[in-house]
Formats: sequence, C-alpha cells, structure tokens
Amino acid sequence: MSTQKSTKRKKQRGTVNSSGSPPVPRPTNKNRQVYDMVNVGLDIAANIAEGSEILAPLKAACRTTKSILEATENNQEEWTELTARVNGYMSTIEEQIALFETYPPEDMAINEAFKRPLVHYVKCLEDMHDKVVNLKEKRRLDKHAFSKAIIKVKIDAEEILKLNRDIEDRHSQFMGALGLFAALRIQSVERNTKVIKADVEATKANVEIVLTDVDSAAILQLPTAAFVASSVHRTCLTGTRDAVLQTIYRWADDATSDKPIFWLCDIAGSGKSTVAMSAAEAWKKEGVLGGQFFFSLTSSEGSTTDKFCTTIARDLVDYIPKLASHVAGAVKRHPSLIRSSLQEQFRMLVIEPLHHLQGRVTLVIDALDECQSGSQRRELVEMLSTAVREAKNLKIFMTSRPDPVIQAVLGSLSIKSKLEDRLHDVHHRDNIDDIATYIHKELKEVLPEAKRLRLAEKANGLFIWASTACRMLSSETTLDLPESIYDRLISVDQTGEIDDVYKLVFERVDLRSYPAMSNMLALLLAAFEPLSIDDLDDMFKNLGLKWSSRALVQNLGSVLSVDPSTNLIQFRHPTLVEYLRRCSFASAPNKPNTLHLNVTKAHGQAASWCLKRLMSRTDGLKFNICQLESSFYLNREIPNLKARISRLIPKALRYASSHWLLHVAETDDTWRSMVKRELEQIIQAPHVLYWMEVLSFTGGVPRAIAGLRAIGRHTGGEMWDKARMDQIRRFIMTFSVPIQESAPHIYISALPFAPIKSILHIEGAKRYRNLLRVTEGLEEMYSGLPSSLRGHESGVNSVEFSPDGSQIVSGSDDNTIRLWDAATGQAVGEPLRGHEGWVLAVAFSPDGSQIVSGSYDKTIRLWDVATGQA
Repeated sequence: MSTQKSTKRKKQRGTVNSSGSPPVPRPTNKNRQVYDMVNVGLDIAANIAEGSEILAPLKAACRTTKSILEATENNQEEWTELTARVNGYMSTIEEQIALFETYPPEDMAINEAFKRPLVHYVKCLEDMHDKVVNLKEKRRLDKHAFSKAIIKVKIDAEEILKLNRDIEDRHSQFMGALGLFAALRIQSVERNTKVIKADVEATKANVEIVLTDVDSAAILQLPTAAFVASSVHRTCLTGTRDAVLQTIYRWADDATSDKPIFWLCDIAGSGKSTVAMSAAEAWKKEGVLGGQFFFSLTSSEGSTTDKFCTTIARDLVDYIPKLASHVAGAVKRHPSLIRSSLQEQFRMLVIEPLHHLQGRVTLVIDALDECQSGSQRRELVEMLSTAVREAKNLKIFMTSRPDPVIQAVLGSLSIKSKLEDRLHDVHHRDNIDDIATYIHKELKEVLPEAKRLRLAEKANGLFIWASTACRMLSSETTLDLPESIYDRLISVDQTGEIDDVYKLVFERVDLRSYPAMSNMLALLLAAFEPLSIDDLDDMFKNLGLKWSSRALVQNLGSVLSVDPSTNLIQFRHPTLVEYLRRCSFASAPNKPNTLHLNVTKAHGQAASWCLKRLMSRTDGLKFNICQLESSFYLNREIPNLKARISRLIPKALRYASSHWLLHVAETDDTWRSMVKRELEQIIQAPHVLYWMEVLSFTGGVPRAIAGLRAIGRHTGGEMWDKARMDQIRRFIMTFSVPIQESAPHIYISALPFAPIKSILHIEGAKRYRNLLRVTEGLEEMYSGLPSSLRGHESGVNSVEFSPDGSQIVSGSDDNTIRLWDAATGQAVGEPLRGHEGWVLAVAFSPDGSQIVSGSYDKTIRLWDVATGQA
C-alpha cells in the first residue's frame, strides 16, 4: 500500500465512521491523545504491504490495542469482558514482540501468505477502535443532552457482542499466523551463523527448514477437536501430588525402560486430569511433548476419536517445528487422509514423521474412559500399543478409570501394575497430605485451621470432593456464611461421597430460581457441544423466558465454569454430568428443593432454537455462505477457508447445522409437533441445499447422516414428510464424497446426477436453470433395499437392529454371526466365527459397541463390533 493511499485513507477516517453514520464531533483532548496513538499504529499498518519484517504488524497491533484500552477506560460494566479480552491479547502481542526482537534481521522476513492475516488483524483493530470511540462519544453526548438527562443510555449489547466475536476471530487467525511464522518459516541458516538465542541455535544448527505456502495450507487442513483442556482442568497445586509426578517423570526420562506406556488408572474424582495437565506442562517446557488429547463426554468432538490423530498431528507441528514439513508432506501425498482409518492416519501423520527425530517424544491422553464408544476405545488403545512398538522414541502417558479392556490390550507394555496399590488407596498418607495442603491453601482466609483439617478428613482422599467444597466456601455470589456451609458439609452422613456435595450445592439455590436452574442444567446436559452464555441467553429468549444465564452460572460456580476466551459453559467434572443424568431419571419432579431435569423437554427446546438459527434472515443459512469467488476449487484449496468459516458461519449456526436432527430425534412427539413448521421449511429446497453447504465446510456430513437415520426411526404421527427425509439421506449418502470435498459441487455434481425423479433433482432443475443437464443414463429413483439379505449358509435364528439403527446382526445355524448395513443391505466384514454350534440368540449392547451371542454349544460370547474379535 503506497504512502499516497495511506494519506487518503486517514483523510477518510476523519469524515466517515465504520457504520456509515454522520461525522463524529471533534474529539476531546483525551480522545485526541487516543487518535494520535492509533495513527502511529495505523501509519505502520499502512506500510505493512511493503514491509519486510514481522515486527511491523506486531507493533501496529500492539499500539492500536493500547488505544482501544484507553478508549474503553472507565466505561460502564458492559465493556468489562471486552476490555479484559483486549488487555490479554495486548500482553500476548507484547511477548511476541519481545521474542522476535531477539531474532537476526534475516529471520524476520515475511511473505504474502503470512502478511495477510496480520494486515487483517490490524484492520480489525482499526475498525474496532473507530466503533469504540464513536460509541463512547455518543454516550457522552447523550449523557449531557438536556432531553435525556434522566434516561441512562445503554450501549448496544449486540454491538459489544459483535466486537467480542470479531476480535476473537481475528486474534485467533493472527496468533495462528505468528505460530506458523515462528515454527515453520525459519529461513535456512548457514552452518556458522551466530544466533542470539541458544534454543533457536539448537533448532537451526545444520538444519534447513523451508516450508512453502502449500505446506502451511496442508497443515491447516487438519481439523482439531474444539475442546480446550485448560478451560476445565488446572495443574497441580505446588506441593501436591509430588510422589506420583516424580514417578511419572522418572518413567519418562528412563531411556532403558521397556514400558513405553504409563497408564494412570484411578477412580473418578481422584485428580487424574490435574496430574495429566501438570505432566503435559512440564514436558512442554522440556521440549519433549508431542501432543495432548483430553477426552470429554460433554463434547461430541472430545468424546470420539474422529479428530484424535489430526489434533495430535497439529500439536506435533506446534511443539516440534522440525517435523512440520514431514506432516505437511503426508497431507499432500494423501489428500483424503482424514477419511482414512484411525491406524492409517496415526501412522502417516505421527509415526512416520517421528522416524525423522532422534530424541524421545511423549504424548498425553487424558480421560480415555470418556471416549463414549467402547469399540473406539479399544481401537485407539490397540493402535497406540502398535505405535510404541514401531516408533521406539515414542512414549505415551494416559489416564482413565479402571477398564479391563484397556488392561487386557496394554498387557506388559504398561507400568500401571507398579502403581496400582498406591493410586487406588485413597487412604494413602501422600493422598491425605496432598488434600490437606490443597484445603489449607484454598481456605486459609476463610476457615480456621481446625475446621480446615476436619474438612480434609471429610474429603476421605477424594480430590473432587475437596475442590468442590472449597469453591462453595470461597464463592462470592452466595448469601450463606462460610460457617453455615461448613456445618452442612460436615453434617453429611458419608465421607468422600461426591453426590452428597452436589446435592448440597443445588439445595442452597433459592427456591425461586429452581425452575430456571433446572431448565438451564437440562439444556447443558442435552447439548452435544458446550454452549456459550450467549447461546443460552438466546435459547431463553426463543422460549420467551427472561432469565440471565450468566447469573445462573455464577450461582453454580462451584460446579460450573465459563471459559473467559470463548464464553463456553463447562461442567467442572464428569462426575457432575453423571449425577445430573441420574437426576434426569428421578421421580417426583414437582417436589420442592429437589433437582429434577427434563432432558427430553430440553432436547425439544434445543431443537426449536436450532431451527430458528438455521432460518434466521440475518445469521442463518444462505447461498454461497462462505462467499467463494470460484467454484473450481476443492474446499482444501480455498485460501483462508478456516477464517472464512469463522467469520461467515456463526458458532450458533455451526452448532445448529450439526445437531438439529439429533435434538429432534431425542425429544418427544409433543415437541416434534411444535417444531413441525420450521422443520418442514428446512427440508425444502433451497434451504436444505444451503444446509449441506455448511455441512461441507464444517465436516458435518457423517453427523447429518447419523441424525437422518435417527429421525427416520420415529414412526408415530405425521410429524414430517418421511419420504422427503429419506431422499435427503439417500442424496447425502450417495454424494457424500463430492459434498465433503467441495461445497459448490452440491450444485455442480450432486444435483445433476441425482435420480431423475428424485425430489431434489426435480426442485434443483427448476430453481437452478444453468445446471448441467444429463440426458441419458440416470436412474429414475434411488435403488431400494434388497428384498432379502443373503450370506448365511443355513437357517437364521435371531436378528436385531443396532441401537442407532445403522446395522443389523444375525445369528445362524451355520455357527456364524453376520453384520449388515441397514441402509444398503450389504454384509459388513467377514462372518464372526467362534461358536461350535448353532447361534440361537444375538443382541447389541446399549451403546452398540458389542454383540452378545448365545449358542447351542452351551457358551455365550461377547464380540467387538468394530474389530469382530470375541
């Protein structure tokens, strides 16, 4: 950008604000200082396009951020969150400046690929500054206007929300670019170059790392699980868990150990995740952490292995930059890698890159028991067992509750048996002392020492009991005195029973707030991903309820938390989720002061909200939602696609697109009839095609197919056009590959080649006149299921559908068991063999991961659905 353009731009800034409103009055002296400060930053920003150093955009961002903070200083409470966020971002940027100032000039060169997100970030800050100053000036004028002397002007909450969202998205892209710059764009350095930083010297010595823009784009294609462990888990308090941590560190440092896997196995609430966080932080500082994955049953992405390998691979790039080119190479050689099996993904993205590394690498995998599919858990553990044999420099630290399947698979690879007695004994002296130390630290200013000791005894060695009790006693939102809460904690019958503490937490809530609290908890329990404060408020608004979700969450701060960077509401521990699920089945829902959650109703409320989000005129579905300039590129070839998705597909719309079908499936007929009108709208063209666009960009096609199958199992009543729903499912299944590869190909490839008499083909031809026309060879309709499924060699005694309706299992007189795809009628895999007599009965487990069979040979067998192993 030339100097002339920069001057013109600054002149425009003085006459037109970003919202198109009339010019603002001449600023006060204080605001004049702000303008002077920001102009310095913007002068730098105007020349970024011609600059060659990373410091230019960094300093521009820092100065502009400071000006925003000054403009919001002493503003009203609505700005508190925004100010805190911007202040945190400024600290991060200042740290990056300090780091890059130590680099030699030749290592600070940037090209167009990295320049773009930096320029966009500074532009975002510039626009944000204009809005902040304009809003503040408007407030000042309104405050002094005679006609509004009595009325307090409120700043537009939607504007503040938008500012929060914009700054969060741009900062994320900005830091992503900086991360790649620091990790990947280290230019080749000659052998004798003198480097200031010793760690940089170790990285660069005799190593040439030149990653192209294509390599960077390849790495950014790898999806990551959205769950952020640090938003829920913390590291151990200094002085606690020392014995266990030292044992773990000795294992990690022992190069001669024949136990490459450390399995920390313990009961719920014992502090396993806290230990895992501490170990991960220590190994990260040491430079040997390869990646981490914290499973969570409250997140659909965090409770499956679907994004496990790609998340670990992205971590590998961040933590060990010299492996970046090898990870990128794997993605470039195998463009469809993310649809490969778990074993193939891990081999190509993790194991093969590790062959190029001399030193050891440790992976941290927490809460493996919160991976909801038993077959996925088994597959993951088997894969990791194979991986540590293939990569001798790989060590794996994992945690879970006791699980016989994990123990059987790991066998001699794990050192779990060496620590079993110590970790399972809650009365062990180390355990008791650690909890006492924790309580003394947390409640030093709240309770006298004698009562703190009594509370430590009451915890009975369970960390989750102690931490929840401490948060109750330290809460600033409760009206109860700490002494009163202490007396009630001590009075519970059982020691160390976490359910008693949870019951006490909810009993303390004002009776008038019980309906709101119960409804909120049911919604959080029904949600397939963590909801934000804004999402929950929007749900309440959709239901006509005038409740504040932030106030409700604050009242339950001992068991719920809010991530300050995302506003997502998190359950503090999985034992709370289990307790609430039991409450959802409790009787006497109208009994006062008793928690009862109607999760079925909550699914209906969530379904209603999702459908409203999808059909919103402002933030809902639309044609070409990501504003693509060309239809010739595959999704993975679109520049800055992740940024486009973040900016143009709001988080609420992403959630609604992924989960509306499953919410409809999980509610009852009463709620299904209430959302019938919106549901019928969304399954009509063009909205159903716009919905598929979002699925294409967000990787939601498999989830949609599962949802369509789930909703198809409800046969009662005329809730919707079942034939249309079935054809939509068949359309997505038939064209799942082109839909996932390229959103424009929904229109270019899928519609023209759909069966000629199918609903979407007919409606698409009428609506989109320029579509490709296929004159011969198209089927009239989707082929139906075969009238009979053939494969057994003798009579069939028993059949059953899987819980999700996707598979059929059959047992036969030929002594075998067969699995069938319910959608196509095709046999899945080879027959399951093991019985020596007729198979008389078969059944699926409730989660669909196992099959049980009974035979004439007088035996009962359990089978893993994923592997076919007995």
